[in-house]
Amino acid sequence: MNRKLVNIVLIVLAVAIVVIIGKDFIGKKAGKNIENPYEYNIDEYRKVDSTKILYFEKTHFPVKVHDWAGVAVSDSTIVVATDNHLLKFDYSGKQIFSKQLIDTVSCVAIDENRQIWIGISDYVVMYDQNGTLVKRWNSFGDRALFTSLAVSGENIYVADAGNRIVYQCNTNGQIVQKIGEQNDQKGISGFVIPSPYFDVAIDDNGFLWAANTGRHVFENYNEDGSLRTSWGLTSFKIEGFSGCCNPAHFAILEDNSFITSEKGMPRIKLYDQHGQFIGVVAPPDAFSGSLAPDIAVDKQHRVIALDFTKQQVRIFEKKKE
Repeated sequence: MNRKLVNIVLIVLAVAIVVIIGKDFIGKKAGKNIENPYEYNIDEYRKVDSTKILYFEKTHFPVKVHDWAGVAVSDSTIVVATDNHLLKFDYSGKQIFSKQLIDTVSCVAIDENRQIWIGISDYVVMYDQNGTLVKRWNSFGDRALFTSLAVSGENIYVADAGNRIVYQCNTNGQIVQKIGEQNDQKGISGFVIPSPYFDVAIDDNGFLWAANTGRHVFENYNEDGSLRTSWGLTSFKIEGFSGCCNPAHFAILEDNSFITSEKGMPRIKLYDQHGQFIGVVAPPDAFSGSLAPDIAVDKQHRVIALDFTKQQVRIFEKKKE
C-alpha cells in the first residue's frame, strides 16, 4: 500500500473514531441516569434527623410586602422594617401601627427603652416606640452599607459591609472606635464580607459578637476592640456553615446561646455559648427558595423569623422535654 493510500486510510479511521466518541459523549451528556462525579449536590445535607429538631412552629402571620429589611422584638411586640415602612405587630399578628420612613431601610434594632434604631444604608435614625422620629445621624459616606445594628446602653454598634468594619458609636452617631480592622500584632485578621450579610449582636455580658461571614466564624471583642475569642466550622454538615456569607443572621439568647440563620440552604440552628451545636430550630425543608430569614429572639427563648419568601413572620417555640 503506497504512502498516499495509507494516509487516506488513517484519516478515515481518525474521523470514524471521533464520530463514535462524539456520539457516545453526547449520549452520556444527555442521559438522565448517568451520574456526574463532579456534580454540586447538597440534597443529602437538607435531610435532618428529627431528633435534632428542638423547636416547632407555634404560629405565623402574613406581612404582604416585597422588600423587607429586618425584624426586632421587644416585650410583646414585633417590629418589622420594610424598604420604606416601619410596622409594629403583637404576637397574634394584629398590626399596631404603620409608619412611612424617610429613606430605604437596611436593618433594625430595639433598645431597652423600646426606642427603634434603623440603619438606612449610610446613616442611622431613631424612632420612639410610637413611631416618631427622634434622631438622625450624619452620613458615613458613599461606601457605607449598614447591614446590622446592636444597642447596649449608650453604645450603638453598626456593621458596615461596605467598609468591612464595625463602628462603636454614641447615640448621636459619633464614632468611639472602629472594631475588626486587620491588625496582625493583635491577632485580628479582618472581616471578609463578600456580600451584604454582616450581622452583630451583644451578649448578656455586654460583649460584642460579629459574624465574619466570609470565614464562617463568629468573633467576640473586648471593650477596647481587641479580639476576645471566636468559634465556627466550615462544613455543609448540620453543625457547620458553608457557601458564601454564612451565617447570614444571628441572635443571642439570655443564656448567651446563639440562634443562627443561613442562606443558600436556609436553616435556623441553636448553638451553646461556646459554639457547640445543640440542635435545629427549623430545617431546610421548612423553607422555600434560598433567602436566609432574618431572626430575633425574646425573653421566652422564642425565635421570631422573618421569612422573605413566604412573606410571613413565623414564631418558633422550643419543644417541651
